[in-house]
Formats: sequence, structure tokens, C-alpha cells
Amino acid sequence: MANPITGGTHYRQERYGDTIVKLMRPLLVVRNSFSRDYQGQPTAGAVQIPVRDTEVELNAYNVLTGSTLTQSATTYLPVLITKDYAINELIDKYEAASVPDGLVAQRLDSGAYSMARALELNAIAELEGNGTVETSTTALTNETAYTSIKNSVSQIKRLGVDINKVIVFVSADTEALLLEDTKFANSSSVIGAELLRDGVIGKINGAMVKMSPNLSATTEYIVVATEWAQAIDEFIAEPEIVDIMDSTHVKASKLAGRMVYEDKLTKATACRVKTISASV
Repeated sequence: MANPITGGTHYRQERYGDTIVKLMRPLLVVRNSFSRDYQGQPTAGAVQIPVRDTEVELNAYNVLTGSTLTQSATTYLPVLITKDYAINELIDKYEAASVPDGLVAQRLDSGAYSMARALELNAIAELEGNGTVETSTTALTNETAYTSIKNSVSQIKRLGVDINKVIVFVSADTEALLLEDTKFANSSSVIGAELLRDGVIGKINGAMVKMSPNLSATTEYIVVATEWAQAIDEFIAEPEIVDIMDSTHVKASKLAGRMVYEDKLTKATACRVKTISASV
């Protein structure tokens, strides 16, 4: 991103929030699949998530008496925003307007990585900690991995979920096992280019499969219906490079930004988690 030079100083008009979000996006394998159906402003400290387990009721209509009036079963789950984090990193020897482009790019990339990792690990922890854990803790093998995941997807399907909104996240070890299964290999061979670009490595029982290197060491896979997994976030202050105006720093600036966020699984049975014993 070139900047005009006038009198030896770079005059910057860019805001870096959009840039850092774009840098974060490829790292959010799990969290990018979450829904964003909340109401309210996260920066206010809480939001409301609509929760509905039933569909709109269909009734017979009578020309004379009309139809039975039914009431919506939608309720709203209040969710407090508890995650509040900031980037506040010193850039010494440069005023904000004269920080070299290469240094700006490096700091933005590093900041995006740190923020994305925190968001991704929090989303995974929400699924692992609040999903339905499969009863078997026996480690998967190349002969059992595909069938185990297929059965977990079937449990989610019983909720009446659109299969296109069900995603399987597997660990690197589980991915290696699946690649030895011909049924999975056959599904991988027909995945379209668009899905491949989105990180989909195959399908099992109709559900897309993605690999996440950030699952906990004891988690082999997670199957989740994404309509019940909510991602909530908002910048309080978009990341930008600003001068440090205090009594102790001279000719210095910083990359500063602040974000609040929360992740919420609203239905435990909409997420199936396969784990192994920590001693395995």
C-alpha cells in the first residue's frame, strides 16, 4: 500500500480494521462457520440470541371459522460479553505518520494472528466444553474413524437440521486416518473447487469436513450444526497506528486496537464431541 511522501513524512488516510479482519479470516477455521444471529451491540456488554426449537405451526383453514391462532415459541437468550482484549504494541523511533509500510504490514499481520488465535481457541473451547460428548473414549483407527463420524452426523440429522449447515471439524491425526479410508477418499475426489478453497477436505454422511489444527489434544473431532453456534464480536477501537502522547516516550507510536467478543453454543445436542482419554 503505497503512500505519498511530502516533506519526508507519510500521510496515512487508511484505517486498518478491515485489513486486520481480512488477515484474521483464513485462520478462523472453526469460528468462521458460526452464525451471527444476535441482537444488540456487543460493546454494550450483552446481546440477545433468538432461540427456537420448533417451527411455525401449520393448521387447517376453515372458510367460516378461519384458522387456530398460534403463538411463536421463540425466546431470547441473554449473553454477557466477557472477553475484552486489546493490542497495544510499541513502535519505537517512528511517529505514526512515518512508520514504513513494511513495518505496518508486519505488525498488522502479527496482530491479526494473535487476535485470530484467541478467537479461534475460544470458539473451539465453547464447543468442546458445552457440546454432547460421545460415550466412547476409544481412540479412532483408520477402520473406525469414518463410521464413528458418520454416526455422530446421524445424531445431528435427527434434530431436523439442514445438512448443509452441519460441519465436521477433525484433528490432524483424524484427518490422516480418514485419508486411509477409501469411502472418504472417494468423497474428497468430487469436492468442488469452491469448497476446497473454503478448506473442505471431504464429506461424511452429507456433512462437510474440515481440518483444524487447534482442537484440544484429546479431541478427535467435533460435529456441529452451525445454526446453534453463535459468534459475537465488535471492535471498541479499530486497530490503527497512533502517536504515543505521554511524558515518557519521545518519537514513538503504537499499534492499538480493542475488541470484545463471545461465543455461545445454544443447544448442547447440536454439537457432538469425540474425545479420547488424556492418558491415551
